Amino acid sequence: MKRFDKVTPEGTRDLLFEDCAVRQRLTNRLTELYHRRGYRQIITPGVEFYDVFTLPSSGFPQDSMYKLSDNRSRLMVLRPDCTIPIARLAATRLAGMAKPLRIYYAQNVYRMEQSLRGRLSEIWQAGVELIGDCSLRSDLEMVELAASSLAGLGPGSRIELCHIGYFRAVIGSLEADTDTKEEIRQCVEQKNYAALGNILDRFPGDPAAAALRKLPRLFGGEEVFEEAAALFGENGAAESLGYLRDIYEALCRLGLSDQILIDLGLVNQAEYYTGIVFRGYLDGVGEPVLSGGRYDNLLRDFGEPCPAIGFAVELDPVAAVTEHLPSPPADALVFADEKHLPQAIQCIKELTAQGKVVENCLLDDVSQAIAYGRQQGIPLLYVAGEDQKPLDLTVEGGGDR
Repeated sequence: MKRFDKVTPEGTRDLLFEDCAVRQRLTNRLTELYHRRGYRQIITPGVEFYDVFTLPSSGFPQDSMYKLSDNRSRLMVLRPDCTIPIARLAATRLAGMAKPLRIYYAQNVYRMEQSLRGRLSEIWQAGVELIGDCSLRSDLEMVELAASSLAGLGPGSRIELCHIGYFRAVIGSLEADTDTKEEIRQCVEQKNYAALGNILDRFPGDPAAAALRKLPRLFGGEEVFEEAAALFGENGAAESLGYLRDIYEALCRLGLSDQILIDLGLVNQAEYYTGIVFRGYLDGVGEPVLSGGRYDNLLRDFGEPCPAIGFAVELDPVAAVTEHLPSPPADALVFADEKHLPQAIQCIKELTAQGKVVENCLLDDVSQAIAYGRQQGIPLLYVAGEDQKPLDLTVEGGGDR
């Protein structure tokens, strides 16, 4: 029988020293930003009941979840998403709190990715949720916060912005069955022009079909609004475009015109999102690193109707293109012979209380400690039980005995 005791499962990996340092540095930048904007941290369980992710508005693909059972044979899953458990929490334990709720998190999600796609199954995310408001103010706050998040992670950021209401208005006007509409949505999302054209050829002369045919190309700046309005304006499409334009113009007044693009083909999870949706990109990363949008129906499925909007940042692809700085050496090394071991520990405690990084030397001889300290680049050696100043290992001959 083949054993798997020396490898990690597909889609997972070990993170070594510099990898951990980079991830933590990026996480700290985001969580500090969110804290300063009035958001408060929560942590949800890594294991949730399967039922949490099967609600009508969740839109979560069931075949992507890692499933297991507890000691009462109840079906559980490893947390595949952060927003849905936060919706559960907001609708239960936080239901009586004053709104809006501003929440942030930094934790793993687990998704079973298809083989050979090269994507991780264990994903480190940091994100925010703003629960209890459905105004232009909260939408603008969230998109601007997303832009600030990307700016803090690296240069060359951009956000693609959409309003799912436009697509819904157009697809809702097409006389087609549910399966065909889902095929169209996938083609629009993937910008598969050939397949989309083949499907829409079945609807000659239909204005909705004509609009859907051009939808993947409705991408760019302010000119997109004029093109989209000319294509289709019924069934709420004009109102969705008008709202999106208000947000876009407000973001431009904030100096973000170079970072914001309109993409009306951004129609992923059309049943889950209810308003604006957006994705964020960074130079050097070949996939979206941020995704979010408005999801006003999710908390209703937990028995507490409440509007909400949020986004998540996937930090592993960002960390992969971030400079990995070598870990600095300790500030000091403490050595003691066998008679002075308690004094060595006391010395370490005093130095660390001063904010220093201190390593306890496990060697038996002070000359070996000196050689080790120099090899590791540690500048100072304290010898427990001696009242003299620490030995300066950076000076030629310093510490020689």
